[in-house]
Amino acid sequence: MKKHNILKLSFVIALLMVSCRKEPLDIVNPDRRFCNSYTSQFETVWTGIDQGYLFWERDTVDWDSVYRRMLPIFQNFDAKGGASDGELTDAYQSMVRGLLDHHMYVQIKNLKTGNPIYADPAWDEVPMRDYYHYTYFDNQVALLPTMEGVSEYRAGGNSFPCYFALFPGTAGKKIAYLRFRSFAVTSVVNYLSVAELAPLRAFYGTNITNGVTNGWAGRDEVEAVIIDVRGNGGGNLADLKPVVGSLAKSDVHLGYSRTKEGLGRLDYSAWTPFIINTPANHLNGDKKVVVLTDVNSVSCSEITALFVKEIPNGTVIGERTYGATCPLITGGHDMLYSGVFGDYNQYGYYVYTSNFDVVDNNYKSLEGVGVTPDIECRFDLSALQAGHDNQLERALEFIKTGK
Repeated sequence: MKKHNILKLSFVIALLMVSCRKEPLDIVNPDRRFCNSYTSQFETVWTGIDQGYLFWERDTVDWDSVYRRMLPIFQNFDAKGGASDGELTDAYQSMVRGLLDHHMYVQIKNLKTGNPIYADPAWDEVPMRDYYHYTYFDNQVALLPTMEGVSEYRAGGNSFPCYFALFPGTAGKKIAYLRFRSFAVTSVVNYLSVAELAPLRAFYGTNITNGVTNGWAGRDEVEAVIIDVRGNGGGNLADLKPVVGSLAKSDVHLGYSRTKEGLGRLDYSAWTPFIINTPANHLNGDKKVVVLTDVNSVSCSEITALFVKEIPNGTVIGERTYGATCPLITGGHDMLYSGVFGDYNQYGYYVYTSNFDVVDNNYKSLEGVGVTPDIECRFDLSALQAGHDNQLERALEFIKTGK
């Protein structure tokens, strides 16, 4: 089986799919359909999901039953001359309820009001978890410069919230800590100021896109690193090699991936090894690597957690993540029979959904479930209000004591 660098995965598979396409574009791609009724909007979205959704093999939703149940509702909207934003939201939320894809959201223009409405399968699942909480990113990072023994503190700008700090470790060693709100590192390095990049440069070094160069993470006086992805909503897959891959001694086999090969619900490609390669400069495996997660860690944050669980010196601490573990590329429906389709501004509908079905090394899917930490530590709001970040303090304790 052919290995794929994660940075090349989308492009390579895309080329293969284009080369073997049999159906004309207007059949496969529901991107360009004018919808002048609530019923035509619904049928276009339902069909696009029917043909391109990745998870029918294990999804428990009866999609044909959804069509039969929902069609009269949209026909009634047309018959009575429109729907309120609330009615339309409820209808589409009912339509997608129970689907596994936690990346998915549906955006529809209300033909009567002109307003956008949204529906998301995760809305009905994630807030129901007994450990669910809002993101307290700003409150938590505000504590960093006041924590005991912190030195070399750096804070980025508003355009890319990012924070670096050194914590005291054991036997005079240090612990290098980095937190950022989204995976956009490979994009922002091209236009942010030196001051705004200070946290990233302090951790990785001056050549961030080449991995760990002359930053604190690679220095002998640092015994461990912490990557904090709590409240990180994900972002650019291109970040995975320099930002995440540089935390390992060698390439890491995360599991397997596949995409669609046709319009049928079960028309899948073969499983392909899903590997993140190390960049030219990376850690040597002699430091503990800890990733801090919470319920609001999404997408690339979850891949980061899965990655660290696979390296010998890695530990994930915090909460089970959001559950959007399968990557996507925008516009991929043209090439991969799956993924994002529609154009809200021109056609009044847009569906954001995954291109790549990813499972772990045991072929277990984490979509809709999330990555379970090695050490669970739930967010404590009362501790935060008292000036303590209980999850970060737990990570520091683990590094210093080994338990």
